[in-house]
Amino acid sequence: MRNLVITRGQLGQLGILLLGLGTVIALVAYLWGGLLSPYTIAGIVLLILGAVLWATMIPQDFVGFFTGRQVQRSTFAIFTTMLLIAIVSVTYIIVQRAVIVSDLTIDGRFTLTDQTIELMQAVKRSPRPLRILGFYRPQDLIQREIDDGYWQLYEDASDGAITRQYVDPIVNPGVAAPYTQALEQNYYVFVGFVNDDDTIDLNTVTAVTNEATQERSMTEAISRLLAGGSFKVYFEDSLGTLDAADNSQQGMSILNNNLRANGIITDSLLLDQLATSGGSVPQDASALIMARPQRDLTAQELALIAEYAERGGSLFLAGDFLPTDNIFLGVETAFNQFLWENYGLRLSNAVVVDTQSPGPSALDLVSAQVIGDNTIASSVNIENDPSSSTLFHIARAVDVNVTPPVPNGSVILSSDLSWGETDTQGIVERNEYIADTATDIRGPLTLVAFAYNEATGSKVVLVGDGDFLTNGYTSEQTQYYAKGNAGLFLGSIGWLTGFSQETTFEPQAFATSPVLFSGGDQLDIIAFFTAVMMPGSMVALAVLVYLRRHRRA
Repeated sequence: MRNLVITRGQLGQLGILLLGLGTVIALVAYLWGGLLSPYTIAGIVLLILGAVLWATMIPQDFVGFFTGRQVQRSTFAIFTTMLLIAIVSVTYIIVQRAVIVSDLTIDGRFTLTDQTIELMQAVKRSPRPLRILGFYRPQDLIQREIDDGYWQLYEDASDGAITRQYVDPIVNPGVAAPYTQALEQNYYVFVGFVNDDDTIDLNTVTAVTNEATQERSMTEAISRLLAGGSFKVYFEDSLGTLDAADNSQQGMSILNNNLRANGIITDSLLLDQLATSGGSVPQDASALIMARPQRDLTAQELALIAEYAERGGSLFLAGDFLPTDNIFLGVETAFNQFLWENYGLRLSNAVVVDTQSPGPSALDLVSAQVIGDNTIASSVNIENDPSSSTLFHIARAVDVNVTPPVPNGSVILSSDLSWGETDTQGIVERNEYIADTATDIRGPLTLVAFAYNEATGSKVVLVGDGDFLTNGYTSEQTQYYAKGNAGLFLGSIGWLTGFSQETTFEPQAFATSPVLFSGGDQLDIIAFFTAVMMPGSMVALAVLVYLRRHRRA
């Protein structure tokens, strides 16, 4: 057996290899994790050790390399290969961290639409920057990379006015704590304004709907954020109306919270106290909600409503059939007459019966027809989504004047086989409703109607039912038609306040996962093999060939 002999030249070659390897590790680790990371320090140690070996074992080669003299081909080859690896690795890290996006699809499906680009101009003018905050667990990394491909588009289009931040809620439970309830409801992406200390303003955060249409969801959320605080609606609270703060089944807290989540400010208003004190509906009222009042208005209260309407105020009115003698908005009541004379709308005293309704009974009315393309019912009766229908319980028919004083119309109708039962006592006392062609009103009948006074800007939405507003009818955990009920209310408020005009958005739909955006982990693996492993394996092969030939020599 031949004795193993290690020469000074071989040790020098090893030093060159360690120098190149240390340089690569130090550069990549520095850009990736910082100067004091363990990998950076390890790279520097290897670099120094390799330089010392090279300089002490083959000093003439070391000096020759830096003085421009002829050097060994193997030395130069190893060094330049390592240098190539370092340059490619550093370039990859820099490019990966930059916001560089490209759309290579023919139809531009991964390019932001004109509506979003226009909104980005408003973002640039905003006094405060915005931040997209996403919560992703370790098992959600693929989804994070897909979402990040879209959020990069927003950062780029806004010239950096929108930034991105991703948090692991398991590793950072403190950061995730304010969002616990939303995370439990499957919301994991949020957008909000950024404070001067670079923290997100929790008072401005709005959730981004978790849907396949990433652009639509994000753009609508940003629109709501920019419009937040510009709209304020009041719940009338002195006429026996539904309580917007009540969390029980008969309360209205769910819809109230939905309004706030959409950036609309809500407050209560006592019409009787305003009338007594000589006050008026606040000037900042974008709309006044009267959810199932149980008494008629006094002359003073009606005067306040008339003054509010004259200056362009908007009203959302939900009447109901109540088994009492004092039915709110009976045909002859003062407020009902006011609506008829000024808007061509009123509630009749007929209860709608629809034997074709898929509801629990003929008195539980599922929206049979939505009239026209309108904002009010844009989320109602969506094709192939029966849960988007509305459900009314013992609703009163709405009369719509065919020769109105202002433009008006029906929004939702009952079926053609429905009728308006005028024998309401029979419903109360005997739970009896039988069609009588002589006295009853033939369907289809209007359940929801609108009116718009273009001269003053005043708008009205009148609904013949109030039950659909309650938590019992808007909780998706207990009510199949909750989505449609909430959609009708929010669509109505959006039209009344003009909020929907601020957030109107017709984007392209992204039905498939974006093939353009590969996950960061995948990119890292690809880069490691192409920039490090492939040239590194050539260096290793060259070293093995060199050692094999040297042993044979």
